[in-house]
Amino acid sequence: MAQLRCVLFVTLSLLASRVVAGELLAPEMPVEQVIDHYVKQRLTEKQIQPAPLADDCTLVRRTTLDVAGRIPTVAEVQSYANSTEGDKRAKLVERLLASPDFALHFRNELDTLLMGGQKGSNNEWREYLLKSVRNGRSWDQMFRDMLIGSEDDAEIKPALTFLKSRVRELDELTNETTTIFFGVNVSCAKCHDHPLVSDWKQDHYFGMTSFFQRTYQTKKNGLAEKFSGEVKFKTVKGEDKVAKFMFLTGATIDEPVVEV
Repeated sequence: MAQLRCVLFVTLSLLASRVVAGELLAPEMPVEQVIDHYVKQRLTEKQIQPAPLADDCTLVRRTTLDVAGRIPTVAEVQSYANSTEGDKRAKLVERLLASPDFALHFRNELDTLLMGGQKGSNNEWREYLLKSVRNGRSWDQMFRDMLIGSEDDAEIKPALTFLKSRVRELDELTNETTTIFFGVNVSCAKCHDHPLVSDWKQDHYFGMTSFFQRTYQTKKNGLAEKFSGEVKFKTVKGEDKVAKFMFLTGATIDEPVVEV
């Protein structure tokens, strides 16, 4: 069900411009019915005719490929096609989500998303992803593992591979963190405020960069943090600025004063 809740979150995010609190369905409704409701609502608004329902053989093939990363066996196709159960589609999805194939497939998808093109991917990292999927580790917890995890915790130490593979390239780390975890690309705000999106300014870009500025990789492949270090940048008007610790929401953090 954790995977289905993730799908629901994405669906509502895509429809967010049209969904307000008063229109939300009852929380006890099955998640698949909620998704169908909002998708159908948007299709109706846009006067888009949905594709016809897929036949059994097509559906079991597509679903197995999407969820398990493989084509179904002949026996699986025959079993599904011969079933007369009214909820056989839901049972197909639940069976595949509970199968070992799902964990392996989703691990590979996460590895591609998080480490595609990076040289730092390794067996320990992939094993961390696999265990996380199998144990239903939440996405927000995995985010914390990857960006603020502890080297002393053997269980989550491999998650720091994400950070270690990028820590020497500050711009890459900033861009990929905002893109992968927050779903926005603020890379153009490095040079100027976004010309079309008023929310993304140079302050946002360098504010995110500030969180990573002091992190560095040790000679023993560990991670450490420097005591100080500011991010300075020049605006398009030539003004010199020191970046604050700033989230993409615009919220800032005042660094506590430490007396030495």
